[in-house]
Amino acid sequence: VERLLSQLPIADTLAGKNVLLKPNLLAKHAPERAVTTHPVLVRAVIRAVRRRGAASITVADSPGGVYNPAILRSIYKVSGLADVCREEGAVLYTDCKSREKASGGRLVRAFTLIEPVLDCDVLINLPKLKTHMMTGLSAATKNLFGCIPGLQKAEWHMRFPDKERFGEMLIDLLGCVKPGFAVLDGILAQEGDGPAGGTPRMVGLVAAAENHLQMDLALCHMLNIRPKDVPYLNAAI
Repeated sequence: VERLLSQLPIADTLAGKNVLLKPNLLAKHAPERAVTTHPVLVRAVIRAVRRRGAASITVADSPGGVYNPAILRSIYKVSGLADVCREEGAVLYTDCKSREKASGGRLVRAFTLIEPVLDCDVLINLPKLKTHMMTGLSAATKNLFGCIPGLQKAEWHMRFPDKERFGEMLIDLLGCVKPGFAVLDGILAQEGDGPAGGTPRMVGLVAAAENHLQMDLALCHMLNIRPKDVPYLNAAI
């Protein structure tokens, strides 16, 4: 992680900034299931960001399903992030508040996003590398879907059941969230019926990029996935 961040110019601009780390916390799964971002990677990023002088470090995500403080705390605990944040002195967000933000997108005019996404100076996206039943690939761009609170994700799936239109929506979301950069956890990845029903597979990869689409395009080449088979990459193309 430190070697990667030393190659990202934006990482040298974190001094005095309020930084949000946005992992993939799809549901209540232990790290060895390869469903969620591993706490070891989150710890490494917290330490790297602190070394660069961040004013504050918050960890937040909105898993699928009901979004309330009790459920969120239980997912943080099982995923290992509660212990990491306590030990490293990072703030673990549990308020479950959200607000609307205009997107300027081609398909979606506005998104409701969890408050830490709207209040931070820099969002560092911490996706888990997985194959995905709907989008083919779940990595940097797809992980931003977790910025939408709880059950509203199901509403977006119902609004855009067609995977091509869903991919267009994710491109609008990327433009709305404007993440600073991504650090991908592809050490123990997941292949098969992701985002939760696949099989853990040791890949041993950590990657970082400011451009989320370029990261996902590179991953497609690594994993022998055609970019046009990934709806959001096809929309971007």
